[in-house]
Amino acid sequence: MPTAFLAQFAAGCFLAIAISDIHRCGWRYLRLMAIVSIALAFVGLMIFVSGAGLIVGSLVRPAPIVLACGLLPAFVWLFVNAAQQERVTNAQRVWAGLAGVTCLVAAILLATGPDTLLGGAREGVVAVGGIAMAAPIVNTILGALLLGVLTSAMLLGHRYLTDTNMAIAPLRRLTIIYLVVFGVRALWSIGNSLPVWLTDYRPHESPMFFQIVLIARLGVGLAAAAVFAYMVWDCVKRRATQSATAMFYLSMVLVFIGELAGQFLMRTEGLAV
Repeated sequence: MPTAFLAQFAAGCFLAIAISDIHRCGWRYLRLMAIVSIALAFVGLMIFVSGAGLIVGSLVRPAPIVLACGLLPAFVWLFVNAAQQERVTNAQRVWAGLAGVTCLVAAILLATGPDTLLGGAREGVVAVGGIAMAAPIVNTILGALLLGVLTSAMLLGHRYLTDTNMAIAPLRRLTIIYLVVFGVRALWSIGNSLPVWLTDYRPHESPMFFQIVLIARLGVGLAAAAVFAYMVWDCVKRRATQSATAMFYLSMVLVFIGELAGQFLMRTEGLAV
């Protein structure tokens, strides 16, 4: 589960840059995002390698190989950024997007297969076919976008503390994307949690522990985060970048708790929330 989460997180950060207003963000911000994204993917890969040990059969699986391949365009992006500096071109968007798609594929491979190495997935809970397979795939994509856009917006907001002349447009764009992704994510999670409330659902884990995790997913990761999402938008509209950055910081804590709880529920209960 740690590698799946970090691969998902890295993919979201890469993809967030691919859809950002990179020409007005500043090359130093892009460099920071490249370093952060590479670090997330690399740490995730190292956790996998450490868990696999010297078992060759675990190391040569598709997921870690794809994740390692995602680091290649990421490093190219970093070098292109260093070479271009102030002359930012769409090439950086392309390399970031390529790295993001590759890491996202790795995250999906990790999320849709039973993987005792990454946290004890139950056989048959996640590894299913047909329509049921689409649920963890969509869940992984939405989670990646939410984590990536939120982190990118938070770090961009921090740039306004040192670059006071930067236009508000890049932060406004990321904020709008974040609100849209958050809304879709919330509707998806609530919809997939309906069987818990409308049917005689029996969790695999302890019922009390299951309820605590579900409350963390829906109450903390969605309901509480929704309040801060509104506050973020209000701050951005008022061009209060420092306040917006603080709200993004707090939102990250809530969203992280929610997404980690969601990963646990998907891994142990098969609930794509």
